[in-house]
Amino acid sequence: MYHTIRWTSEKIRQRLQFIEPLAYRRRLTLPPFRCLALEGPAVEAPVAPDVDDSAWPAIPWESEWGRPDMNFLLRTRFQVPAAWAPDGGPLALFLPIGRIDEFNHPEALAYLDGQALAGCDRHHEEILLPEGCTDGAAHLLALHGWTGGAPALRFDLEGPPPPPPWTRLPMGTGQLVQIDPPTRELLALGRVALGVAAALPEREPARGHLMTTLDEAFKVLDTRDPLGDAFYTSVPAALEVLRSGIDRSGAPLEVEVWAAGHAHIDVAWLWTLDQTRLKAGRTFHNVVRLMERFPAFHFVQSQAQLYEFVRRDYPALFQEIAGCVAEGRWEPVGGMWVEADCNVTGPESLARQFLLGTGYFRQHFGDRGETPVLWLPDVFGFPWSLPQLAREAGQRYFFSTKMGWSQYNRFPYDSFWWQGLDGSRLLAHFSPSREGEYSFAGTYNALATPETVLNTWGDFQQKDWGRPGEAPPLLMVYGHGDGGGGPTAEMIEVGQRLADYPGSAHVVLGSANGFFHDLESRVQGKAVPTWEGELYPEARWNSH
Repeated sequence: MYHTIRWTSEKIRQRLQFIEPLAYRRRLTLPPFRCLALEGPAVEAPVAPDVDDSAWPAIPWESEWGRPDMNFLLRTRFQVPAAWAPDGGPLALFLPIGRIDEFNHPEALAYLDGQALAGCDRHHEEILLPEGCTDGAAHLLALHGWTGGAPALRFDLEGPPPPPPWTRLPMGTGQLVQIDPPTRELLALGRVALGVAAALPEREPARGHLMTTLDEAFKVLDTRDPLGDAFYTSVPAALEVLRSGIDRSGAPLEVEVWAAGHAHIDVAWLWTLDQTRLKAGRTFHNVVRLMERFPAFHFVQSQAQLYEFVRRDYPALFQEIAGCVAEGRWEPVGGMWVEADCNVTGPESLARQFLLGTGYFRQHFGDRGETPVLWLPDVFGFPWSLPQLAREAGQRYFFSTKMGWSQYNRFPYDSFWWQGLDGSRLLAHFSPSREGEYSFAGTYNALATPETVLNTWGDFQQKDWGRPGEAPPLLMVYGHGDGGGGPTAEMIEVGQRLADYPGSAHVVLGSANGFFHDLESRVQGKAVPTWEGELYPEARWNSH
């Protein structure tokens, strides 16, 4: 009650927003982008430094640009100031090229001096620069991308299509920045503490302890105007107060939530196949860059077709992916060529999906490519014959979320045995993680916030499974998806901090295969429910 009447939560949230810009110790505005509209996604983009772009129109910062369904190339140049010492903090590019509430649009692949670097979209606006950029030379930044703006998903196909959801994109101000690590750490710790506290019941002691700790830490910060060196000098002391207070705030829950990074990419949906190829390249570049930064980060990706696109279009990237697979951190899952429709296709088609998919993963990734997880998070129904076909293809586990879309009756289990017509069984898990617009169903696009982690346990239907302290593990699949993009650095950092956190479930950054092995070891000898029959979600929408 004390923190409610003191509005502690609201005050801390406001203070976090206030100091967020200070994570960039230094800023330098980039020269405006010059823009070239491309005729289509398959057109080769001139990303090389020796291309003359002086006649291309410039896009002023804080202006509107682009149009729906536009393929583009943006180019500018920058030079790191000599006064920016390399030991002053990591260098990055801040690229707010447009923020619209639609998938990851606009989206682009960033090239530095002609070499592909990382994806850029509204969820990935900060791109760390590699070492060597402080050499005093001028560097070329090129963004090859697509604005998006595809028509919204429609279930009523009568009448004319709706107009595009937007007409012009808001271009922010592109900047070269130097990150202040202590301030970035303070922001990250503060957000996690506030997120956990806000998600806990008011009577939970850990909530009050975390609120008090946050209040005490932010009182140590020197936020007097003008903000400057005095603020940065006060950050280490505030960090110490925050860390020590968190350590004293209580024990974690006796529950494990495994967190696997993911990027769902619909091979054919609201974009052309050429755009799918580019989406795979942008997303996979992002994931490899994150793996360079976070050794504990694990990522799962299905659909051999996407890997083949990348192998053809980005051979160097494919070799990097193969290295990550060999390390056991990048997990090819699903065993199918694509995440197949299982309702209208027959058994011969499904058998060939497994034949082609498992063969491809084995050919290119060896033993590491033979992961036994049937991965179909976005498929709208599963026939009773599927366990038999999957077991014949070497699959032992099954993951999905779509049963959560049922309109009237929630499927009664989140972890269970699915038994097929011939008695073949798959150990199945339907993630109880729920998020935002799709809060009625499990999601494969979790944002990995403290609230998501706590809700994953809160929405689990089988809490009485086993004796006290023996709750089965749960799986949270996080990262921006449907149109790709994947996890962010912030998501991974939240997972790392919640490994052993007061009032929260233990978060384990791991693979889907590792999760299912752990689940399987814990269900031995327990009365785990068995489902015999098809799995078919009730329609959640009606045609009009």
